[in-house]
Amino acid sequence: MTDEPKVEEATGADKLSAKNTFRILIMDTPQHVAQLKAACNDAGHSVVSAHTIKEAFLFLDGKNHADVIVCAAHLEDESMFEFLKRLRADPIHKKSMFMILALEPGPKAIQLSDSTKRAALLLGADAFVSMPAFDASQLIAEIKKVLPLVPLLEAARLEGEKKGT
Repeated sequence: MTDEPKVEEATGADKLSAKNTFRILIMDTPQHVAQLKAACNDAGHSVVSAHTIKEAFLFLDGKNHADVIVCAAHLEDESMFEFLKRLRADPIHKKSMFMILALEPGPKAIQLSDSTKRAALLLGADAFVSMPAFDASQLIAEIKKVLPLVPLLEAARLEGEKKGT
């Protein structure tokens, strides 16, 4: 993919105002991204999806932002740990909220869950959620726990107003 991932705006009936809309970057397999995006959009948030670390950084290193990054615990052919370490080493992104999601983990992933969680938290993850079966309500509840108090776009707008006065 050569183009930066696109922001998908909220589609739910309860679409929130700009000052209450958070942008969530979801990094997972294509089959999981669809259901994760739908849940976040329905909750009134903007969503960006990425399937590789390169795609995620194409978005993050552009002029855009993410209030929360939801990353699969087990990426295909890539390491969630490497993504997290790179993110935390970057001065621009080191404070981004990072949630790891073990969605429908297989038997091996379930066995490794505790050590994966401990390592991820030590590397700077803000949350680790294991979800044997997808539950949109649980996903949104877990994301709400790591949302900043004010969306980044709104914080930037308020900061601009302060400087202008």
